[in-house]
Amino acid sequence: MATTEAASLYEQADAAYAEQRPEEALRTYLALMENNEDDPYPWYRSATLLAAMGDRDVALASLRLVPRVLAESGQLLLALAALRDLRELDAESAAVQLSAIAALYASGSERVDRGHRTPPPPPSRQSPPAAAAMEAEGRALREMAREACDTAAQKWQSRSDMANRRVPFHPLLSDLSSTDLEALFPLLKLHVKPAKSVVVEQGEEGSSLFIVVRGLVEVRRDDVHLAFLRSGAFFGEMALLTRSPRAARVACEQATTLFELDRDALEELARSPDVAGVLAAHTRQRLLRNLMATSPLFRPLDPQRRNGLISLFTSRVYGRGETVVTEGQSAEGLYVVLSGEVHVSKHEDGGDLALAELGPGQVFGEISLIQQKVATATVTVPDKAVVLCLPRAAFNDHVSEFPEVLAHVYKLAVDRERANLQAREAEPLPVDQDSLLI
Repeated sequence: MATTEAASLYEQADAAYAEQRPEEALRTYLALMENNEDDPYPWYRSATLLAAMGDRDVALASLRLVPRVLAESGQLLLALAALRDLRELDAESAAVQLSAIAALYASGSERVDRGHRTPPPPPSRQSPPAAAAMEAEGRALREMAREACDTAAQKWQSRSDMANRRVPFHPLLSDLSSTDLEALFPLLKLHVKPAKSVVVEQGEEGSSLFIVVRGLVEVRRDDVHLAFLRSGAFFGEMALLTRSPRAARVACEQATTLFELDRDALEELARSPDVAGVLAAHTRQRLLRNLMATSPLFRPLDPQRRNGLISLFTSRVYGRGETVVTEGQSAEGLYVVLSGEVHVSKHEDGGDLALAELGPGQVFGEISLIQQKVATATVTVPDKAVVLCLPRAAFNDHVSEFPEVLAHVYKLAVDRERANLQAREAEPLPVDQDSLLI
């Protein structure tokens, strides 16, 4: 079976599983089992389908082995998903396996290879799917599934090459201790979503973090493609941790299995200083990647120079009502909104004149920086925001390395001064948000 054919069969099987067409899903997983002996995933799904069809004993015999096999094969998230299925049938066995898997993948494990991420599924054999499996129905289908699961269980039990195999580093989870990883497991909610399902909608309140177990989701902001996320990726942490609206829309490109961790569960878990630190570090990296993909300040640069520029910035979280820049005082440097919003206002005729709300990717502080002037407006945080700052000294030392950025910032400073002059001479006019910088 050609690799593209195998990918299509995997997608067909997962789609049938997600759309609750169990017999179609089971037929396709059985065909995949026959042609992909080194991939335990079809075996796992076949066992769960047998359990759903009432073949508890056969399913349990496989599910007692599947989580450890998946873990040893480098598929940690699927192993945790399988543990949830096993827990429904045998909670004691699931607890024992959880401890072993947590120790295998957690920080400090000698078997975690931090230089590698989760591998793709093994290549399929160059042979067609078994006709018998694809045509079987009812009792015959279940009997074939029983035999296939028993055969797979015996095969994987007899393999001696698994125990010392290196396993891939998992972003986020492999930075946790085994104790924290075990504590995380019961807090995870498992979802299987069909293709085209919307997981989060831009602008809605964020109350959960999601981890992609298997499948593919697309991230879009204002109908602009930001990224495709596959197994191991997580999203939703920004809105969750900053309590701000969702900054992007995430929808399933194909049938996708997800873990969900809601705010209450995450806050309980984050009482551990190690967990809180890991989440903060990963959140910052995600924010930075999104910023570099969308902000006009960084877009002109190639990836290497973007990373070089972003490394010069420091970050700070501001709470509701805090002031970032004060009118009449010197700004510390050049600022970029990383998440949330900031409010720009100017003292005018005895009152405060609202000028703009700036969101992720937008810049302020450039007039004070470029022209060595005091700030011409005050910037405050209405709710909560994460703001990057390029300190004045770092800007002066490195600006010659980034002439495109200097040109962009200088143009913004000129546009802003022109807008301020027009505002003093006439009624306030709408200002381009990308150029309303102080």
